[in-house]
Amino acid sequence: MSATYSHVVFDLDGTLLNTIEDLANAGNHVCRLHDWPTFSIDAYRYKVGNGIFKLIERIVPAEYAGDAVALGYALDEFRSYYDQHKEDHTGPYPGIPEMLDQLRDEGLKLAVLTNKDHAAAAPLVERFFGAGRFAYVQGHVDPYPPKPDAGITGRLLERLGADPEHTLYVGDSSVDVATGHNAGMPVAGVTWGFRGRAELEEAGADHIIDRPDELVKIAKA
Repeated sequence: MSATYSHVVFDLDGTLLNTIEDLANAGNHVCRLHDWPTFSIDAYRYKVGNGIFKLIERIVPAEYAGDAVALGYALDEFRSYYDQHKEDHTGPYPGIPEMLDQLRDEGLKLAVLTNKDHAAAAPLVERFFGAGRFAYVQGHVDPYPPKPDAGITGRLLERLGADPEHTLYVGDSSVDVATGHNAGMPVAGVTWGFRGRAELEEAGADHIIDRPDELVKIAKA
């Protein structure tokens, strides 16, 4: 087992799974229902990451800002569409399943912590990674605020019996860097996701990696 880490906790969207096209399609579906402007898939890279409600706030026109009724309808429409289409274009990034198996073979316990609704996250993890790769999967649930708030992270660490100093958090955005650091965890940022190296460097990621196999080397150090 790694002398440095006993656990590795992963973000989901942009880290393990490339979900951006399905998220964009769901967001644009809502926009089309209301004749609102739609956005490119690339634009959604900067709209996701803080949970579904924040995504909705970022796609509705400015005149609906703060309109709880309009935002609520849009949120329900998004969830309904995404639930039916969340696997249309989604899949693991190359090398991810092999990396997960190597980490488990080294004796590390793995988990997922994501701002995606838990009702969507858990089925996606099981669909693409099976039931046995992760010790725990935690998506967004009420009443916990989304990442990078430390509350939900602390809940996960407690469930895992994990020491933050010996738990590596892995993600693709500044939200993920803050999530790990807010809970006392070192962070590995991955460049293959939605945001890229510059954002991870600016956010202060402890490690930045370009390929999944590099994470195995860090965890074994």
